[in-house]
Amino acid sequence: MGLNTIEKRVENIRLQIHQPNGTIHHIGHSGPLIDWHLHTSEALRSILKHPELNLGRSYVRGEWDVDTRQLPDLVKTLISKRAKVRLLHNRPCLRRLRARLPHTGKVDRQPHWQGISAWVSQICLGEELLQGCALFSEPGMTMEQARRTHCRRLISRLQLEPAQHLLDLNAGWGATALFLARTADVRVTAFVQTREQLQFAKTETRRCGLDGQVHFRLGSFHQCRGHFDRILATGFLERYPEPTYPVLFKRFEELLEDDGFAWIQVAGRSEDIAISNRWYQSQLPSGHSLPLISDMASALESTRLRTLLLEEQTGHWLQDLEGQAQRFYQHRTAISQRFGEQRTRHWEFQLASQTTAIHWGQLRRYELLLGNTRCIWPSYHPGIAPSAEHLPWDIIDRIPGLARDI
Repeated sequence: MGLNTIEKRVENIRLQIHQPNGTIHHIGHSGPLIDWHLHTSEALRSILKHPELNLGRSYVRGEWDVDTRQLPDLVKTLISKRAKVRLLHNRPCLRRLRARLPHTGKVDRQPHWQGISAWVSQICLGEELLQGCALFSEPGMTMEQARRTHCRRLISRLQLEPAQHLLDLNAGWGATALFLARTADVRVTAFVQTREQLQFAKTETRRCGLDGQVHFRLGSFHQCRGHFDRILATGFLERYPEPTYPVLFKRFEELLEDDGFAWIQVAGRSEDIAISNRWYQSQLPSGHSLPLISDMASALESTRLRTLLLEEQTGHWLQDLEGQAQRFYQHRTAISQRFGEQRTRHWEFQLASQTTAIHWGQLRRYELLLGNTRCIWPSYHPGIAPSAEHLPWDIIDRIPGLARDI
């Protein structure tokens, strides 16, 4: 891709490319101005040769700069919305074979701040550190209010009752597990991913006086024994390749009481659309493509679990991520001083890539409620349940009692 190709892609922005020798290329005639400062003579040639991979790599290495708030706009301009067609994308059997193979490619993956720093997580997520996608149910809500709203709705959706036992498979810094234990008076067994999270969560448990009620562990949920009334899996399924889904869901079924529920919040795709930003693709936790709804549905067929609810929360997730990016920018200098410029750049570009993939429809957020064999269909708040008038006509025609207005 050359400068002529960039000119064809530029829409509604003005791009000024500042070369190290002082040369400035002006592209575009209307819209906000983006000043793109290149620091090495090879940077532009490398990026134009393979922007889907080298744009992110070169930014993390410090080979160019742009106003952090304009990173998503630059990503949209230089990276194609359509991924290059590859053999494995169109052959499901070969895609599954690739998922079974070890991920041996060279990856410049950095740990996410939510795994290593409670301080950065509090900056981006809010002081309470509540896990999961915020629910902006009303205009003007702060991120803290939206996260508390999500947790209160979670209590209602899961029909939590005192003395029930909840298994949290990705507890983060433990705030959500402690909130549910304190608010719904349930017992919680929670798994965390890092020693930093474990130490922080145990300290908070003692501070809240919930030592005998909430237990945090580091390890795999396959080590669990016994049964649980509820399972909470936020950001859990993304860590595993598609061929393992039947095993995971079968394990959910075994761990759940017969009348139990499992709540899954997952970043995935509704159709087999590839992520065009290959740098971001390489940052995925499992090293493979994100879950497909159809793959999850097929895996559930081998279990007795029932899908009680499937909702898309992509709009809320996008608003959540944009809020995180804004807070990150406000504290960027302090974050860089504590964790170094390279790691800070990595986190910046990851946020920009994520929001861009959502805008392009390559990435979505779903919430699933699964029920075991004897679960009772939960009661929903009338304002949450979708009305029949919003259902597609082909579905309405198959439901007895729903008349089509002529």
